[in-house]
Amino acid sequence: MISATQIYDYVQCPHRVFLDAFGDRALRDEPNAFVQLLWEQGIEHEENIVSSLSITADMSQVPKADRERETLVAMHRREPLIYSGRLTSGDLVGEPDLLQLRGSGYIPGDIKSGSGFEGDESEGKLKKHYAVQLGHYVQILDQIGMGDGSREAFVIDRQGNRIPYLLMEPQGVRNTQTWWEYYQQSLSEVRAIAQQIQSTMGALSAVCKLCHWYTYCKQELVAQDDLTLIAELGRTKRDAMLQTISSVHAFAECNPTSFIQGKKTIFAGIGPDVLLKFHARAKLLSTPGATPYLKEPVLLPVARNEVYFDIEADPMSNVVYLHGFVERLHGQPSTARFISFFAEGSEPAQEEAVFSQAWGYLQSKVQNSSIYYYSKYERTAYKKLADKYSNVCSVADVEDLFALPAMIDLYFDVVKKSTEWPVYDQSIKTLAQYLGFRWRDTHPSGAASIEWYHRWIESGDQAIKQRILDYNEDDCLATGIVVDGIREL
Repeated sequence: MISATQIYDYVQCPHRVFLDAFGDRALRDEPNAFVQLLWEQGIEHEENIVSSLSITADMSQVPKADRERETLVAMHRREPLIYSGRLTSGDLVGEPDLLQLRGSGYIPGDIKSGSGFEGDESEGKLKKHYAVQLGHYVQILDQIGMGDGSREAFVIDRQGNRIPYLLMEPQGVRNTQTWWEYYQQSLSEVRAIAQQIQSTMGALSAVCKLCHWYTYCKQELVAQDDLTLIAELGRTKRDAMLQTISSVHAFAECNPTSFIQGKKTIFAGIGPDVLLKFHARAKLLSTPGATPYLKEPVLLPVARNEVYFDIEADPMSNVVYLHGFVERLHGQPSTARFISFFAEGSEPAQEEAVFSQAWGYLQSKVQNSSIYYYSKYERTAYKKLADKYSNVCSVADVEDLFALPAMIDLYFDVVKKSTEWPVYDQSIKTLAQYLGFRWRDTHPSGAASIEWYHRWIESGDQAIKQRILDYNEDDCLATGIVVDGIREL
């Protein structure tokens, strides 16, 4: 049976669908603590949302073996709102959180502990993996004659907002394929994978690190010398190139200009400049003893004082719980001193208090220091905090602060623009570890920090709090290590 979960997973990684069906389960990684937390938080959030809805038929209390029959009975007696139902049709199975009666039939809904939109919520771009799940439920409803014919669905997000998913609408201005057509395409390919008609390949990406096949899959990709080992060369670009260029080494040894035709290349979605960038990275990965280099001169500001800045946030609770700063004298790592503002709870007053303290700290340092952060995350988070707590500062104040020459986005303004490295990605952890820095924690990650913070809130264990602080301090120190490494280049 093909489930909504398989369709969801397919959107993120077709190879995961194949491995879950046919892979050796003994090769899977141990359950990820953060993924477990997401599951637990999702259940808690769902319970809170359900308690606020006017559920008229609760199928969660029905034994699993009887749930499909009782769901259909509830639909035939036209219950207005059914929770936790189960439906099947042919080779399809679905368990929508909600089935809402509308007119002559039902529309499905899912309760999500995240945002109902992709990226910036103001853009209103629907999430592909949510859309295909909902499309799966609509398909089953249509096939059993219980849908309302609209092919519409909805998500209730982490704020309790209802987000319509109109599946017959195009995905965007440029991509005119409808969400329904995209679901149908995804379903067809999942069927082909399940029947072993269609083969799949792994691809290295940011989402891999939370997957239980991560270790196995990465080893497989390295052994295959797969093109997605090249930083920023993802699955779609790899697939466009694969018939012509089979591996990183093959790419490194070729003449990339032979694939350039005027302002385009022979590879869909890859322009000449991007192709040349990927070729340079392939050469670095393929050359024993290769070292990083500058693509253009880099002029980092010189100030007596330097500050390295990193925040920790929980997107599930929508709270920034730690603002960390390492300050030191220019070029003197031994003088580093860690300053932190840690929220002792996730309540708005606690989040506002530490934001106010951190804002005051930045205001006091920006006039006589160079302040480094890695990527746009801190700036985006501060704009959202300013929007929530306007008595601390305004969104315009945040924009003005981050526009100052003293504020340097090390990733976008320097690493991405002006450097190349012989590594698989350009994350702060990868670059700092390449330069010899080691985190104190054995499994450092922002996802792990979120899981630790939840355990700290529950237990008040000072050792957990210290683990979070140490991790954040190491992130700040690592940023300084990368700055020093770039200066040496």
